[in-house]
Amino acid sequence: MRDRVYYYAPLREIVKERSVLNKFFDDEELKKEEVRRIAVPKRWLNSRFIALFNKPSGDIVCPHFWEFKPYIGCPFDCSYCYLQGTFYGNKSPRIKFKSPSELANELGRFLDWADSEGLRLLLNAGELADSLAIPEWTELLIETVLPILKAHENHKVLFLTKGGTRHVEVLLRNEWMHDLSRFFIISFSVNPERIVKKYEKGTADSEDRINAARLLQDRGFIVRIRVDPVIPVSGWRVDYAVLTRKILVDYGLKPERITIGSLRGLQKTINFAKDNEWREYFRGGEKTGWGLKIERDLRFEIYTFIIKKIREAGYSGPIALCKETVDVWMSLVDLGLLSNPGSPGVWENVLCNCKF
Repeated sequence: MRDRVYYYAPLREIVKERSVLNKFFDDEELKKEEVRRIAVPKRWLNSRFIALFNKPSGDIVCPHFWEFKPYIGCPFDCSYCYLQGTFYGNKSPRIKFKSPSELANELGRFLDWADSEGLRLLLNAGELADSLAIPEWTELLIETVLPILKAHENHKVLFLTKGGTRHVEVLLRNEWMHDLSRFFIISFSVNPERIVKKYEKGTADSEDRINAARLLQDRGFIVRIRVDPVIPVSGWRVDYAVLTRKILVDYGLKPERITIGSLRGLQKTINFAKDNEWREYFRGGEKTGWGLKIERDLRFEIYTFIIKKIREAGYSGPIALCKETVDVWMSLVDLGLLSNPGSPGVWENVLCNCKF
């Protein structure tokens, strides 16, 4: 018989009044860490629209999270995009539901299960797509899922994008805005403009993304920032220092959290990438449980530099790394730049882009 698959939910994902969770309180270590172990029914491990992301293991810090995939693919043309490998070279956007009712029914059943387990979940709609790249699809998704979220008020949806002001207009309609700011978190992936022009073709320019984030923040949305992937082009320190100041000082963004990642390349991504110029940064790099990475000491230098610049700009919120090795993460803990990520494989203390 196949072993059961569990989801390890930290205290912040628990609706406390649900006593049904007590039956999973059979692990003294998890109890001490205030983590609940939830058995996940097979149907929710990878359904048409919902999946439990539990892939990284071993040397990689990455807590499990929930994928929400009403549409997949991306019209943007980032050289390093992992969707090239995920979809075997065809990352063209496509919508997955045949009718709005099909998506609404499955989402409703999934959230019924989550409610029965006392969970409050964040559904990441940006793992297999740019969530806002096609405004017409964003509009259809909102119209379909907003009534379901209103009936299951403990849960939220995460939109992740490299889009700009044009792409967020659909979120700012007066008739929707109050409800959307309650149920949707908007995360912007940003990079210096030199990186955008060279490696992120077709996306909104850097300043337009930051401006879009400010527009949403001013209207009450929870905004998150990803500085990812950092690419160490010549002069990268100046680029990322300017970017950090622009986000936090010039535009006055107050992101709920910031996640930093460095360039990484899964083998499938490398195999199917049309433009492989970005691979030059892996020379002398490190093979990890999440593909090739930039050389270890340079990654440590990058994170140290950017985190210090973020703190110097006055930001005091959570900072996390994306799919980084335990070794590098703990080296930054030793410097007082990051918090201890928690138990291996659970990583209950990580406040990153994809988690509540």
